[in-house]
Amino acid sequence: MKNLFEQKRTFILNILKYAILGIVVTILLFSAVLLIQAACTYSIYNYYAADHIEAYLNKSSENILLKSSNDTEIVQNIVKWECNEFISSSEMFGKLDIIHREMSHKSSWYLFLNKGNCGERGVVFEDMANRTGLTCRKIAINGFIDFNGNTENHAWSEVLINESEWVVADSGFNYSPPANHYFDYSKIWLLGPVYAFENGVQKEDRTTYYIPNTEEMIIKSTRDGDIIPNCSINIEMNNNGKSQRVVGNVIKLKTNESGLCPVTLGVYDNTSYTLRLVDSKGIYQYDGEKNIVLGNKTKEVEIEVNQPRPNIASSILLFLIILNLFLWKPIVSKKPHKKQKFEKL
Repeated sequence: MKNLFEQKRTFILNILKYAILGIVVTILLFSAVLLIQAACTYSIYNYYAADHIEAYLNKSSENILLKSSNDTEIVQNIVKWECNEFISSSEMFGKLDIIHREMSHKSSWYLFLNKGNCGERGVVFEDMANRTGLTCRKIAINGFIDFNGNTENHAWSEVLINESEWVVADSGFNYSPPANHYFDYSKIWLLGPVYAFENGVQKEDRTTYYIPNTEEMIIKSTRDGDIIPNCSINIEMNNNGKSQRVVGNVIKLKTNESGLCPVTLGVYDNTSYTLRLVDSKGIYQYDGEKNIVLGNKTKEVEIEVNQPRPNIASSILLFLIILNLFLWKPIVSKKPHKKQKFEKL
């Protein structure tokens, strides 16, 4: 009976082992195919197309400058050029395009692929703006909820006009000065915080420029009455049964050494926010959360960061180590037996 049980146990473990191994091998093979395909595409671009596209972009920027008499007209003409030459004919990146999408962040690469979402459209615009001598920066939101309950994110650009005023430039929406498009986004979306990024670095909170009704508060992280510094902040917007993270992925916020962080959020009807703080400590993390409804001039929200949980990243690493040992154990354990058998002979 005991031998039968051991046989069944061994049989089940072998099935699990080879099933896991098969899944891992399949994922690796599929990833290898995507990587090889992307590498071949990039090689073609790099050796045969990159210089031609760069020359085309330089020529286009020169033509835009010749047709423009001031900064405002330059922005208008860049937006018009991008809509005609790229956006009107390009496709959106899909989930399987992740390697192609990250292979390069040059505008010429996106034009070669003839693919781009809002972020890539912003890259093309900003590259052309730089070629024409304008100062620009990326504007991004972590996410939004539209009035139909759909959730998504977006990115666009701001351009410095006459060295004094930042204006919206969004080729995907055909937005350009002199029209003031700041509040146009809030007419179709419930926005989370809006931030400006310069050279990939999060620089300035622009929320009040894009959302008509906002409330600023201070988030305070504590544990048992003591200040807990440097806690990561995640914020979810909840509206009519739909939720969207508006801080924590693209936009990164942390409490400072005094356990404080200012946050500006939009005030909307039927909308609440879930504030969650995370204090990572090795293989463990502590977190705490609080739900708030704005509109009552909230000044400070104190959150107790006192719930211990496993650190997800550390847990995944530990799981991979155990899985690796499980897969290699039969191979390693057989080697001493072979050596022992050889010695007996």
